[in-house]
Amino acid sequence: MLKFKINIPLAQLSLPFLFWIPKFHKIPSKQRFIAASYCCSTKTVSSILTKVLKLIYESHKVYCNRIRAYTGYNCMWIIQNSLEIHEVLNTCQSKAKNLKTYDFSTLYTSIPHDKLKEKVSNLVIKSFDAQDWKFICVKNDRVSWCNIEKKNNISLSCDDVVFLLHWLIDNTYVTVGNKIFKQCIGIPMGTDCAPYLANLFLYAYEFDFMNKLIKDKNWLILRKFSKCFRYIDDLLTINNDNFMEKWKTKIYPQELSLTCEDKTDQEVNFLDLHLEIKKNIFSYRLFDKRDNFKFPIVNFPNLSGNIPTSQSYNVFTA
Repeated sequence: MLKFKINIPLAQLSLPFLFWIPKFHKIPSKQRFIAASYCCSTKTVSSILTKVLKLIYESHKVYCNRIRAYTGYNCMWIIQNSLEIHEVLNTCQSKAKNLKTYDFSTLYTSIPHDKLKEKVSNLVIKSFDAQDWKFICVKNDRVSWCNIEKKNNISLSCDDVVFLLHWLIDNTYVTVGNKIFKQCIGIPMGTDCAPYLANLFLYAYEFDFMNKLIKDKNWLILRKFSKCFRYIDDLLTINNDNFMEKWKTKIYPQELSLTCEDKTDQEVNFLDLHLEIKKNIFSYRLFDKRDNFKFPIVNFPNLSGNIPTSQSYNVFTA
């Protein structure tokens, strides 16, 4: 069990404050709420969970690669960048039929806590059960599986990881002005482990869906979903023949809204790629979404603004 106890009175909490970033490129314009959690009391726990959940993700990635090697079907739709899409497009150049992109419009703010804790906890338990290890050891930026508790390391058992996960989700508070709010639905964008929580939450549903199709030997539907890619809340389907539209409510929980704003299924933008089908062949090139904005973009910050000076200079050096 944990050798440290988390019991911080609310009055002593250093809470993240909430602010919003306008999304002027959306029509109509929208706002994205961010929780600035750099100095809050949950920072340490969230930072530890980020490293742990990354290891959990990698273990499930290995497991899905084994399933893919035996069956030919991909149960892990998560990608880290667009390079994985290049490889798939190069293997099916003569079979290009259609492309579709989808977006979870309110992913972070709509995830129900009970389902989040259940799904991610199950993934943690499965990872520990599949490994011949008793602990996950965390030291600085290094994280690894281990059988004994190491000195100068944070050694977490399966129960410890689940406890930290539930504690963080149950103790999410934000400040707006002089008011304090407890987040009862969703997770705040800004806490360290939020991307991994969202990613693994969606993966749990995607894996259950694909795994059931494999067990039921539903090869027709499996083929339609064999080329799906998701980067957090952005989803791309290749040669899906619009089956995602029919099956999305059976894959994902009802609290999440998956929408498609594509004008055609022959030309889409996904991440940093512009994808197009020409004469049944995939064509792609680099894409910068700022090129489609209806207003001019100022690439370099003005030092008289509110951006920290160090970050402004980093833009120039980069």
